[in-house]
Amino acid sequence: MISASGYLLSIIIPTYNNAEFIADTLTSIHQGITDEVEIIIVNDGSTDQTEERINAFYREKECDNIKLISQKNQGVAITRNVGLTHATGKYIGFVDSDDIVSTDYFSILLPQLRKEKYDIVEFNLTRDLNNLYQDAAGMGSAIIHHEIVLADDNYTPLLPTFRAGQWHLMTKIFRRDIIGSDRFAEHRRYEDMIFCPFQYFKCHNILKIENKLYYYRVNDKSITENIIDSDADSIFFAMRKMYNYINENSAKRTVATLMIINCFLEGRKLLRKKKGYYRYSESMLNDIQNALACCDTKIVKKKIILKMKYPHIDRSISEIRYKIISGCKSLFFRKGF
Repeated sequence: MISASGYLLSIIIPTYNNAEFIADTLTSIHQGITDEVEIIIVNDGSTDQTEERINAFYREKECDNIKLISQKNQGVAITRNVGLTHATGKYIGFVDSDDIVSTDYFSILLPQLRKEKYDIVEFNLTRDLNNLYQDAAGMGSAIIHHEIVLADDNYTPLLPTFRAGQWHLMTKIFRRDIIGSDRFAEHRRYEDMIFCPFQYFKCHNILKIENKLYYYRVNDKSITENIIDSDADSIFFAMRKMYNYINENSAKRTVATLMIINCFLEGRKLLRKKKGYYRYSESMLNDIQNALACCDTKIVKKKIILKMKYPHIDRSISEIRYKIISGCKSLFFRKGF
């Protein structure tokens, strides 16, 4: 039953042109849902049959805990922000409209949320549907979990989380009070990396569930399959946000350094994938220098420090290598090899 104070959990599902998968996603969610959970679906101006598929799905079900919001296309960040505005649950979760949750998603998560002890409950994902946790036999196969407790301005327990750098939004359930007034950066991709790390710094108790409760579908619409020029800019934006944060929160410097290094390496990789070499813009070069000045270099590999200290050299060497390789490929192609 819904408590007098409202829902325990709000699940926000942004969707855009996912008619092919949306019914499968909703089916997986409704396998174990209870009336403690509200579902907020925000249709971001789909031009295919997405909304029709959603309406058809719910015509066959009696559900009072569903909100379907339609808007003109504004991007996933604004769409999630709209979902946050309408969410009433004590906790907030996110599901992408082409993914699948475990049949035990709610039976595992809701008992932990009912304790109202944790600020974030996180779990793992898989890209192989066969590896999705399913206690199909009802045998209570082991749920592996551990707590992360933060006290007295000691953020050392967060080091493994920040070192891993797995900021997937969909594998985290947030206490709504922790999110507070924070919102996703509009018109930017990689919004998980821009948003998630900062929520951890506001926590006291975190529960980490090791089981894979979420299936992440890789398809030709995913960000990783469709790199655009501004993607590296979004990564460097996340890095800039963190080094500015460090300047005002020096106690978190060591842990935050790991996120900065992750941004640097990820942004660098995206530039090479998209442009062929580490083609840093002037603003990126400035960000790298400012970030390095804030970092706790004791926990950073010397090789990475050198790349950040001398990004012009890093860019030049990679450009020369790229031109040599491109020239050789062109020569071989002309000769018919």
